[in-house]
Amino acid sequence: MPSRLPRELLGLRVSNWATLAIFAVALIAFGSRLKLSRSDPNRLVFAHTFTTESERAILAQAVAEFEASHPGVRLEQIVVNSEVYNSVGWRIQFQGRQQPDLYFHWQGYKVRQCIARGWALDLRPYLSPGFLDQFVPTAIQEQEGGIYLLPHSIDVCNLVWFNRDLFARLKVSPPTRFEEWMTMCQQIRRNDVLPLAQGNRDLWPMGNFAAELVGQALGRAGTDELFESGANVETKTAPALRSLEIMHTNGCFDLRGVLDPGAIGQLSDIDAKVLFLGGKSGMHILGAWFLADINDAKEKGELKFEVGLFPVPPAAGQTDAMAAVTTGFLVNPHTANPRAAVEFLELLLSRKYQAEFAKLGALSARRDARDFTQNPLAQQMLEALANAAVIVPPPDTGYRPDQANAFYEVVARLLSGRLNIRDAGVWWEEQKQALAQKGL
Repeated sequence: MPSRLPRELLGLRVSNWATLAIFAVALIAFGSRLKLSRSDPNRLVFAHTFTTESERAILAQAVAEFEASHPGVRLEQIVVNSEVYNSVGWRIQFQGRQQPDLYFHWQGYKVRQCIARGWALDLRPYLSPGFLDQFVPTAIQEQEGGIYLLPHSIDVCNLVWFNRDLFARLKVSPPTRFEEWMTMCQQIRRNDVLPLAQGNRDLWPMGNFAAELVGQALGRAGTDELFESGANVETKTAPALRSLEIMHTNGCFDLRGVLDPGAIGQLSDIDAKVLFLGGKSGMHILGAWFLADINDAKEKGELKFEVGLFPVPPAAGQTDAMAAVTTGFLVNPHTANPRAAVEFLELLLSRKYQAEFAKLGALSARRDARDFTQNPLAQQMLEALANAAVIVPPPDTGYRPDQANAFYEVVARLLSGRLNIRDAGVWWEEQKQALAQKGL
């Protein structure tokens, strides 16, 4: 997935200046490009968040093939950082007179909003016969009587990436239970290595990880209930977030001389990636899209160790839950050339290009996805996804933004030491009730 699962300003209660800064970045990203005319049927504008060199190379090949088969039609790309795109960019791109013709998105609340606001085209009349049959049924969702999102991948949100060389030196193996994982983290600490390099400045990284821990403790139905408007969460917070508190109090995210306690909130997800890839930590929790960064680092000769992965292990007696979301593409109903826009998406989602994205770690929603890769890490991800007993959505795509924001904030406060597990339940309950009074 193009960089990570983001948030709707994540309940940061951002100051006016910070809000203006975010909008300024978004306008820089979109402003000049949105002057492109959308009234020309021979020009298609494609907005997305594929930022790695490996991903861009695949897109360049697909664009060249499309333009060769559609003489006179030119496809132009708007490439935006996923944080900007999913906080404000996804809405800003539709508020000007000039808009993208097709665009990337995460299935869930925001896609439903795009449909409700008239920003998404029902694609069924334009699809080639049998095209939808190439995908697993769960990836094709009929919404409001139409097909609006064509699936690109199923993004696993939280995988534990680890330094194989370090594990071999310490004679430790990937754990299958949370308790084993914590014992292993303590062993890594005793060897003066930071167990987990994590950055939570933007709140979604640990917020999405915490949602998976909640899914393991409460299951899918119990997780959904916590995000319902007005739902009581005070008594459920402790069992839902106990594993996260254990990790925090046991020093999984800090080490003297490397990362101070609570500093996780000062690092971005990119900072944490750099720490791990630079060999400063034993592990790093991030989604399937991290494989593209690993491949880029290898090609540049910057990675000095072998990387392995394992799914987040559940505690004894808990459910083997996994957080995941379907990503894909929508078409603007105001495009002057809907058929060409859909034809490009069909090409991009064909076996040929999905196999190329699979080499970077994308888990295709196509039925023939298992044939796409010999990469052992990608195969492990497919196996982990297939074996997960329960799938829960990341809050910022699965639920209303205000509910996700409140959860992300309580997780951030817990990790920074501003709340203990008991007070976290009280604080979260207060936020839920305040939202309920606003009808959210």
